[in-house]
Amino acid sequence: MLGALSMLDPLRALTCRQLCRAAGLPDTSVHRALLRLSRTGLAVSTFQGPVRWRSTDRGRVTLTRAVYREYIGVRP
Repeated sequence: MLGALSMLDPLRALTCRQLCRAAGLPDTSVHRALLRLSRTGLAVSTFQGPVRWRSTDRGRVTLTRAVYREYIGVRP
């Protein structure tokens, strides 16, 4: 999820449903991942409805580390 969010413009955000479609995962998996990312400060949700999610600056910096590079590759 963090990889998908980090590929967006920093001011752009996606709904859980949009992330489900992009990742091909069920909504419960995506929602749980987003909550974990939120708790660790790597993603943040918007307050207006529908709730949209985006990566934080810390989340984007995290993905620049070598261990995460495979998650930010170009999509087919």
